[in-house]
Amino acid sequence: MRTIWLLLVLATGLSDHERDRAALLAADRAHARSSDFLRVFADDATYLHPGAPLAHGKDAIRAALAGSPGPVTWAPEYGDVSDDGTLGYTYGWTQLGDQQGKYLACWRRRANGPWRIAAYARTAFAPGSTAAPSASGRAPAQPVRGRADSHDLLAADSAFAALSVAQGAKAAFLAFAAEDAVTLGGGGGGPIHHGRDAIAAAFAGFPADAVLEWAPVAAEIAASGDLGCTVGQASIAALHSYSKYLTIWKRQADGSWKFVADGGNARPAP
Repeated sequence: MRTIWLLLVLATGLSDHERDRAALLAADRAHARSSDFLRVFADDATYLHPGAPLAHGKDAIRAALAGSPGPVTWAPEYGDVSDDGTLGYTYGWTQLGDQQGKYLACWRRRANGPWRIAAYARTAFAPGSTAAPSASGRAPAQPVRGRADSHDLLAADSAFAALSVAQGAKAAFLAFAAEDAVTLGGGGGGPIHHGRDAIAAAFAGFPADAVLEWAPVAAEIAASGDLGCTVGQASIAALHSYSKYLTIWKRQADGSWKFVADGGNARPAP
């Protein structure tokens, strides 16, 4: 079956980037059909489980998942890959019975091997569902190669956080969001926010005096220097709210970094 699929892909005359995207989305869909959720996680993966601390490594992830209800199903809405095909991301919708949620995954591939999840976040489940515009037909922006230094991503994320403290979360998100960026928003069937206008609207109920602070704790970048991800921890001290996040970054035409996808969930108070 895999051989037939590859022959069909090659026959369509797709570019290398399109083939890599197709392979990543196929890996995500195959993962959704697997009975072993951890099968495609890298040994050093980071998992953001709702209500739990950051989990690093398969043993910690397995412990975080202990007692979780199931079976959970999901389907990707969109995915993209780095110019060299070594790093990618997918996001989409999860389902547990009549409850819905969302997920964001950062994937890596080494030496033409299989795709493995490097970082994964999902929202909490909630009843109901919300129709949302699909991004499946959207063409990704052209890749912009650059220096492959993960410290540059950590610096971009830290600057993003500093602007949130200085000018407010809404201003910071609009300043650092790519035109086609998405945020997962809250848990359950609430919409995925597509584009800067929708991201801005999502801050409508954000308290004016609340300060959203965060700091990255890890970063990964493609060897081509055009795509990467950061993981970190956030808080709103005035609301005693504590969370963690996964952010996907893409280098822009001017060489700067903007986020193209962002999601997270709650964590215990320190």
